[in-house]
Formats: sequence, structure tokens, C-alpha cells
Amino acid sequence: MKMRGKVLFVFLLQSLFLTTVSPEPSSEEDSSSEIHHEEQRKSGSHGHWKYDDQDTWSLDFKNCSGKSQSPINIDTRAAIFTPALPPIVLQGYDLSDEEKLTLQNNGHTLQLSLPDTMRIVRGFDNVFVAAQLHFHWGTVKVPGSEHTVDGLHFPAEIHVVHYNTKYDSLSEAASKTDGLAVLGAFIEIGPQENANYDNILSSLTDVSIEESDTEIPGFNVRFLLPPNLDHFYRYNGSLTTPPCFQTVNWTIFNETVKVSRKQLSELEDTLKAGHDTVLSKNFRAPQLLYGRRVLSSFEALSSPGGVSSGGTEDTSSGKSSKRGTRLGSGEDSSEKDLTDKGEEDAKFALGLGEILAIVFGVLFIVTLLSFIMYMVQQRKKNSRLRKDTRQNVIYTPASKEGV
Repeated sequence: MKMRGKVLFVFLLQSLFLTTVSPEPSSEEDSSSEIHHEEQRKSGSHGHWKYDDQDTWSLDFKNCSGKSQSPINIDTRAAIFTPALPPIVLQGYDLSDEEKLTLQNNGHTLQLSLPDTMRIVRGFDNVFVAAQLHFHWGTVKVPGSEHTVDGLHFPAEIHVVHYNTKYDSLSEAASKTDGLAVLGAFIEIGPQENANYDNILSSLTDVSIEESDTEIPGFNVRFLLPPNLDHFYRYNGSLTTPPCFQTVNWTIFNETVKVSRKQLSELEDTLKAGHDTVLSKNFRAPQLLYGRRVLSSFEALSSPGGVSSGGTEDTSSGKSSKRGTRLGSGEDSSEKDLTDKGEEDAKFALGLGEILAIVFGVLFIVTLLSFIMYMVQQRKKNSRLRKDTRQNVIYTPASKEGV
């Protein structure tokens, strides 16, 4: 009996050990491919700074080490709902095809010069004039948006740069604290080609060489941005490239723009920086907030897509705020992208593992208690048997014959 009890006890201990040491799925992602570039760009005419030596930018451009730098990670839980933010109203974005626009590969990005008839007439204290738009992208394996949302990169990002009309030019406004306003939107992959983006991408081969340019006919630039401009994030930041002037009022739209995988591949593979280096991964890493506030023009809402509902929470700046919703895409601003879905599936799997561990732990405790109670009862039973045996013994005195 004692031997059987010991064997059962050892078996239970082994079961508990296997339950507690079982490996759980890791939620950490290997981001080394986003930090260390595989390709080294050659200097060319823009050799004074490169994307693969961002840590050294501040040696030549002191503003790059400032405390209001861009891009940033947008923490949707900490975004402050600010209903007083006026909606963005654009004017003159629908250009005639008779107007010629200069498209250029400047060695750092694909840039399109814009006419001063394009303006932001509402959304800020002053009117802002458009100067140029450009793109940031990565590779098939490395998404290349500059801003991130809850730590997630998007495949690419478009920036439309405007300057304050109180200044005569972009170069004058660039160093002024109220000089610039940039509209940013995330670009992701959709099921079909985006005809509006073809107005630019169809001419990529004409500007494949660094410092080359070409002219393209005007088109409706408004269609390069998301359909809904009312939902956006707002913060004060900087240029994302040297000289990193901290003079930009950033607007990052909640909705995304979709292009086909083929269109994005053309952007990733066609342009050159230097003689034979592919121009890609031209994005700066997210910078620290240093207490800056990120405002949201919209309030968080529950949705069938699983977007978390709003609430109050202490932000990094120490203020109570409404939570902003997670970025959506296309027509529905609450739609999750595939990366978000995968992340939630991983969290579900992790939660299931924890539940199973708890169940096995409880079963072990119940079994152990039952075993202990059984052993106690057996001991009591054995004690009674021994006592009864002693009581049933009849003492017979020895007779003389037996001596």
C-alpha cells in the first residue's frame, strides 16, 4: 500500500512539473530587419546624410537630436480626443491635365512639386500653401511607413507638405515654429490597382536614376489621400529628414489608402540611389515624445471589427484623456488590418495556454488533496484494525503442564 501511494505521488509531481515548464508562445517580434539595413547606399550628391546612418545625423544637424522630432509612434490609447479640432478643408487640389507637374528622384525619395494654387483653407489658424508631396516606403519584407500606430508599421506613407502663407516660400517657412503643415496618410496593400496613384507610378521608369526628373500632367491630387479627412491625429513635430527643423504641425489621417501589391513593388524596386543601389527603406525610426501630446479629432467607438471602446486613461504627459480608436482602412475607419488580426490571434492563443495551465494546476491540487485524505483514512483504518486485534486476544495463563 505504501509503495503504491509513493508511485502515485511521484506521478502527480511529474504532471505538475510538465504543466508549469511547458513553453508558451512569445509575443516579441524580431525587429532587427527594420533597424539594420541590408543594403548600404552610396553617397552620390546627397552623401552628407543617409538613412542607414540616422544615429549620426545630429553630428551635422543639431536639430535632429531635439525633443520634438518626427516621426513618432501613435499610441491610440493615449491620444486625447479633442472635438475642438477643426476639420481639414482643401482647395485647388483638382488640377487640370494641362498643368505640368515635376516628378523627381532626388536620391532620398520620389517627390512631386505642387502649384501654390493648392491650399489648406481650414484646419489651422492660417492658410497653408502646398509645396510638394513625397513618399516613404520599405521592401516586401520590411514595411516602410515612418509613423507607426501602436507599434505597427504600414507598407508606405505619403506626405503632402504645405507652408504658412505668412511666409513667402517653403525655404523661409521651414525654420519658423509655425512654418509648416504636413498631411500624412498610410498606404497599404489592397485587392486592386489604384488608378489615382498610377498618375505618378506610371512614370517611375522615367526617373529611375538619381537626380532625374520628368513632367507629368496634372490630376486630382485629393484622391491620393483617404476619402475621410475628418478623422485624424495631430501633434507638433519636425521634418523627418535633415535638417530636422522642429516646425511641423503634423496631421496623420485615421483612414488608409490602398494600392495593389504590383504598384507598391514598382515603388520599392524601380528607383535608384547612387549608381546601382535600389532606393528603398527610406524611413526614419520613430522618435521619443518627450511629453508631447497627440490629439485625436474623433472619439473612440465600439465596432463589429473589434475596435476597443473609449475610456479615460493617464497619458505620458500626466493628463486624463479619451482613447483614440485604432487606425482603420478604406471606407470603414474601424476595419482591422491583417497584422492586427494576427496579433489578436496570438493573444488568444496565449490566453488559452494560460487557461489550460490553471485547469491542470487546479486538477493537480484536487488530486493531491484527495490522495492525502485517502492516505489519512487508510492510516486511521489500519490503526483501528491493530487496536481491534489487540482487544480480541484472550489471555490464557500457562498451566503447569504447559510449563
